[in-house]
Amino acid sequence: SADWVDVPYKDMFTEFYPNFQTIKESTGGTGYIYAWASILRVGVMLRVADIYGPIPYSEMGKGEFQVAYDDVKTLYHNMFDDLTRSINVLSAFVQENEGKEVPVAEYDIIYNGDFSKWIKYANSLKLRMAVRIASNTEDTEYAKQMMAEAIDGGVIESNDDNAFFPSMPYNPFWIASDWGDLAINATLSAYMNGYNDPRREKMFTTVKVKETVGGKPTDVDGYAGVRIGIDVPNKDNVKDRYSKPITSTTSPYMWINAAEITFLRAEGALRGWGMGGEAKALYEQAINLSFEQYGVSGADTYIADATSQPQAYTDPTDSYSAGQTSSITIAWQDGNSNDEANLERIITQKWIAMFPCTVEAWSEYRRTGYPKLLPVVVNNSGGVIDDSKEKIRRLWYPPTEYSENKANILEAINMLGGADNGATRLWWDKKPR
Repeated sequence: SADWVDVPYKDMFTEFYPNFQTIKESTGGTGYIYAWASILRVGVMLRVADIYGPIPYSEMGKGEFQVAYDDVKTLYHNMFDDLTRSINVLSAFVQENEGKEVPVAEYDIIYNGDFSKWIKYANSLKLRMAVRIASNTEDTEYAKQMMAEAIDGGVIESNDDNAFFPSMPYNPFWIASDWGDLAINATLSAYMNGYNDPRREKMFTTVKVKETVGGKPTDVDGYAGVRIGIDVPNKDNVKDRYSKPITSTTSPYMWINAAEITFLRAEGALRGWGMGGEAKALYEQAINLSFEQYGVSGADTYIADATSQPQAYTDPTDSYSAGQTSSITIAWQDGNSNDEANLERIITQKWIAMFPCTVEAWSEYRRTGYPKLLPVVVNNSGGVIDDSKEKIRRLWYPPTEYSENKANILEAINMLGGADNGATRLWWDKKPR
């Protein structure tokens, strides 16, 4: 629906930029406060760009919303430049103020005024972005340079440095519990059930359904997610049949964690890029970090499991059950001939560990093709998206851009390199299907 396309775009701009503009004017666009705000700007706008493609960026912050767009390559380069400047400013600030009380600590709801952690966060964003664009051959060398800068500058390596946004109105608890709209994904439950993953009990609620539905026996006892693209005439009749994230009214929302960043390093090492470690060791370290984050034991046994595979999916309504999508196991397999399988392992395990960072998980799926998702049940694209080959690649621009920013949106479509629909790939989405 139009509001689902409109809200992620307009809200990000209208909620963020007036505040950013106030900070820019108050600081003159200099100093550690502005550097801090600039890091947040990259974090917010990276989400928007990875959902839609070209967005206004370099011309924003001047008090106007109807401005020209940046193509994705230019946009990423501008965001890298902003991160580099901010890292340099904050590094100098931390060095000059070592041992002193930070005057804005009470306003920092992520790291309580510890700007050394914001530097790690910024370098981690830089690494995330660099790996994202490295598959585009026209920018691989630049991406490798950004990776090296991020690693040298220091990325998040410990769960103590994970970025969590505190509980706010409409947090995951309200969406999952009060609205009834949120359940885990069927692919996620099929993979984690097949792996007998001990993190499930800390992440998801269980369901128990043993009855005849539509004349067919249904027996589900444990964890079950929802298929992509199902048709639900009456949500209230089925919402309690699916596992939900375990949340409370005080649950924070994760922005980025050490496991994701270490999986990024594992992928880089697998591709021969300098990541400060070997691919296998980093892969196993990332899994350990995720287990540690959830406070569960058994990581060593899990990492060594060379036989467990994702399960076929059993639907609690017995309407949407499906077969196994992948035979990928957990344990690392040595040898160059296993590089693609090991990439699938890295991305699959990262996809699990970054839950519930949905846009980032979708971006990594688009970039790599992993994990292998269950098919769409009902394709409502009218044939625009051939889901036998690939899932939706982007959201289309909201109608208001065509009515309020027409000249610039038409130029953005030229930058996009395809139609303004869900089948057009973004600039970094280069893997053949």
